[in-house]
Amino acid sequence: MHTQSIRPSISETSYRFFDRPLHPELFSPAVSGKVRTSRYEMAIGICQGGHFAQVTSNGKTLAEVTAPDSQVLTTFGLQQTYFFNDEEELIVEVDKPFAYHFAGQVDAVDFPIFTRVQLELEMAASRAFLSYVFPAPHRLLSGPLSLIQVEGNEHMLTVHTFHTFPEDLVVLRTQSLYEFE
Repeated sequence: MHTQSIRPSISETSYRFFDRPLHPELFSPAVSGKVRTSRYEMAIGICQGGHFAQVTSNGKTLAEVTAPDSQVLTTFGLQQTYFFNDEEELIVEVDKPFAYHFAGQVDAVDFPIFTRVQLELEMAASRAFLSYVFPAPHRLLSGPLSLIQVEGNEHMLTVHTFHTFPEDLVVLRTQSLYEFE
């Protein structure tokens, strides 16, 4: 008996960029966290379709979301939408209100490589800023895994995410870089 995974297919997953704050409950986060310094504040979380990250500095907010259409419930403040595929890298750069650079890449691999990557990410999960393993769709596949690494200081913040899509044999990797004056 096959059951549907809690994580949608990579073909349904998109990157959304907003120039305004979003309410985290829009995404029903499985886990979430915050980073706060004197220059910025970040709220970040793992949701079924991927993640959301919202950074505020000097009263201005930028938000990014990787999620399916059904999970993003607003278009107010939406600046860009991009559906991931396995052939190109997405790069987004913004200079105001602070420097922001996003890159996303889909890695479609065969089953043995996917299994090895999934195991490596599971081992790294205990050292991650946030991680979550969703229930497996059936006994032959592991559950979708999301892992978020955060590094930074007062002037910059880097966020690396890894999201596995076991039914598609895909790993979505993203990197977001924020620079503050």
